[in-house]
Amino acid sequence: MARSPFLLPGCFRSTRGLFFLLLLVPGIPALARSLPAPGLRSGLLPYEATYSVYLDGFGVGHSRITLQREASGIWRCHSFSHPNGLFSLFENVRLEETALFRIPLNGRLEPLSYRLTEPGRSARHDQEVRFDWSRRIVHAQVGSRQVTFPLHPGMLDRLTAQIALSRDLVLRGRPPSSFLVVNHNHLHHYVVTQAGQRTWRTPAGIFQTVEYIARTRKGTRLIFWCARSVGEIPVVAREIRPHHPTITLRLLQFRALPPPARIPPSPQALGKVTPF
Repeated sequence: MARSPFLLPGCFRSTRGLFFLLLLVPGIPALARSLPAPGLRSGLLPYEATYSVYLDGFGVGHSRITLQREASGIWRCHSFSHPNGLFSLFENVRLEETALFRIPLNGRLEPLSYRLTEPGRSARHDQEVRFDWSRRIVHAQVGSRQVTFPLHPGMLDRLTAQIALSRDLVLRGRPPSSFLVVNHNHLHHYVVTQAGQRTWRTPAGIFQTVEYIARTRKGTRLIFWCARSVGEIPVVAREIRPHHPTITLRLLQFRALPPPARIPPSPQALGKVTPF
């Protein structure tokens, strides 16, 4: 299965390879204003969202994304994706992704672990990444194949890369200039630029958005239309790869999640984010 080298949880298998998109918490402005202050200090808000995914304009599946802060202060992002309708008769594949990360005193998002599994399929498709910050080593594994990389500040996995993009827009007012993402036992470099503006109509409402594009040297473009009215969160995301179908993600449903029963004091301050 061809998987997206960066950002965006969820993916579906097809004979040509198909990947799925997403980013952070969508909602309506009134709802965003009602969310608790601890989320604002970290630049993140707990949520559960369902997205519809399109292949060259045809609906082929859904993905449910959950972002929540645990009582320990560790953040967890979970994605569950599956095909729907006639597409499921040919490609009945489910995919789960889970990432754990923290935001220490320096304000930088630090990934801790990432895992991708395809329930019901061979474990040779599974991915796992562990970030050892004490030894400064990244341990990556796909099936039985294992590799290690030196761990540098700013390195991310698939899910934390998408989270870091929205977080930087909230806290710094601009996207990071680039991403370095560990995925499928390789390091992938993305250059991020700001483009134009566009009004989008989705099942969640009408949004005035700014366009951000992440590019690779091989010509892949990941495009995010982010709305300031909902905390700089992409309401539409799209992948364009040479000689592959175009994949588009649109927000379908959203609900805010309550904070855990006990949250330790947050060390973050608004804007205290170390650039890459």
